[in-house]
This record gives sequence, structure tokens and C-alpha cells, in this order.
Amino acid sequence: MKWKRYNDSLIRGGQILLDFDVIGNWDIELEEMNKNKEARKFVYPDSFIRLIGYMRAYFLPYRQTEGVVKEHAFAKLP
Repeated sequence: MKWKRYNDSLIRGGQILLDFDVIGNWDIELEEMNKNKEARKFVYPDSFIRLIGYMRAYFLPYRQTEGVVKEHAFAKLP
């Protein structure tokens, strides 16, 4: 069995885009979280981290959850 291909297919199964307020308020929340922060800036808002935790805990297997995170990480990069 080609494990890499199998693993990648599981991750792709989680590549869905979410249209929740979390995504709509992403930049606003990050701006507030990074205000007056001197060290490395936050990349993901707290609400997104909580959403991913709920998704993982209640209805998505690990690899699909990983796919959701990857899809949103690349969608938000400049």
C-alpha cells in the first residue's frame, strides 16, 4: 500500500472552507491579540484554535482536521 498517498487522501478529505464568523473576524481578532506584542506575532486567532479543537473532538478524525487547518493556513497567507 502507498501510505503517503493514503495519508494525503485523508488530509484532503478535511480540506473544506468554513464560512463561520471565526473566519470573517480572523484579521480583527489577530490585530487585537497582537496589539502591543513584542515577540513573534500570533498567526491563528483563539477562536479558530477553539473551533478546530471542537471539530476534532466531536466530528472530524485527525487527518481531516489537519486538512482544515492546512486549507485555512494557506488561504490566509499574504
